[in-house]
Amino acid sequence: MSDPMLKVLVVDDEEGLADFMQKILQLKGYAAFMETDGVCAVNFFKSERPDITLIDVDLGNSELDGVEVLRRIKAIDQNAICIMVTRITDENSVKKSKEYGALHYLLKPLDSKDIVAAVNEAAQVIQQRRAA
Repeated sequence: MSDPMLKVLVVDDEEGLADFMQKILQLKGYAAFMETDGVCAVNFFKSERPDITLIDVDLGNSELDGVEVLRRIKAIDQNAICIMVTRITDENSVKKSKEYGALHYLLKPLDSKDIVAAVNEAAQVIQQRRAA
């Protein structure tokens, strides 16, 4: 069960998929938000400080790709919990995502169970940090 106070940011240039993930997370009790552009996502992170951020690696027409969004978020808050989501199985992207501190690297297509399981695991990490 999720902590209703946890905020989750979904970053994906596929608006339909971002909306799908946002709605699933809201149904599970998370305060979920979405951005379809990397620059907007970083700005949202700066102002709102979501607890968990799901980031698509390939943000299409965005000025920033997902790995750069991850890097910038981690520069703002090194303890930020980020989950990478992608169709790309590029080893370099996986390596950089891990180097920058991504908690998970999920491959599309995703179903609701994959999304919820990854976010619930991230929520457990947050709860452990708060208890320490």
